[in-house]
Amino acid sequence: MALAGRAALRWGARLPSPCPAAAPLCRPAWLPAAGGRPYSSRGQEKLDMAAYPVESIRNFSIIAHVDHGKSTLADRLLEITGTISKTDRNKQVLDKLQVERERGITVKAQSASLFYNHEGINYLLNLIDTPGHVDFSYEVSRSLSACQGVILVVDANEGIQAQTVANFYLAFEAQLSIIPVINKIDLKNADPERVEKQIEKLFDIPTDECIRISAKQGTNVEKVLQKVIEKIPPPQCNTAEPLKALVFDSTFDHYRGVIANIALFGGEIAKGQKIVSAHTKKRYEVNEVGILTPDEQPTHKLNCLV
Repeated sequence: MALAGRAALRWGARLPSPCPAAAPLCRPAWLPAAGGRPYSSRGQEKLDMAAYPVESIRNFSIIAHVDHGKSTLADRLLEITGTISKTDRNKQVLDKLQVERERGITVKAQSASLFYNHEGINYLLNLIDTPGHVDFSYEVSRSLSACQGVILVVDANEGIQAQTVANFYLAFEAQLSIIPVINKIDLKNADPERVEKQIEKLFDIPTDECIRISAKQGTNVEKVLQKVIEKIPPPQCNTAEPLKALVFDSTFDHYRGVIANIALFGGEIAKGQKIVSAHTKKRYEVNEVGILTPDEQPTHKLNCLV
């Protein structure tokens, strides 16, 4: 998601993407902050993102083989950061498609911005929950283009599987920081030591870098957040150039037009601004900007300042 202040690579700001003739206006997206947080607007007013300089931003994805617990981990991260209230009904919060709810699998990558205080510093953590099934691998690769790091989740019972390997190499080839997480340690047949050795043998990641968690029970999940801050670098931004953004996802609304999720690499974007598609060379006007938490929360602008 995108941020203000000095945040580089601001994303989660849905910005306009090419609009069909029937929808001349494009609208960037956003997301409402969770209730109770001092930095949350609770959806009552626009968020001021100036409090989050680029050094306090982390953009990351959760990747794994299907059914290894990505979405459950995302739910716990949302709860710990206060993005959503803690309740037993929090299951696959970021899975919004009907087929995802019915089948219990992630089909489309979904994003959310999390606010987290670590050692007295407020951080903005932009999360993308990705699909684990091989049929949706393009969703993964597209999401990784907007990130600087990933959480690689492995089932403590099943161990490394086909998409674990495939997704690891997508992140490795993109030169992203990789945080190995062994999930489901609460299972009776869990063998985290065996899985740690697999990770070390196949991916050359030392066993002491693996974090053992139970996303279902919330065990050690906060350690994952802390590791995201410590290991994943902040985004880079070229402030000398005009607006430059990557559209990594988009949706169409019959009433609002195209809503695009962007990663901002330079300049700034605000309501009323005219933008140009590098691909089609067509011009569009921005109607709204904001971030996702995981609902839409408007901001004054999304920018990358000196």
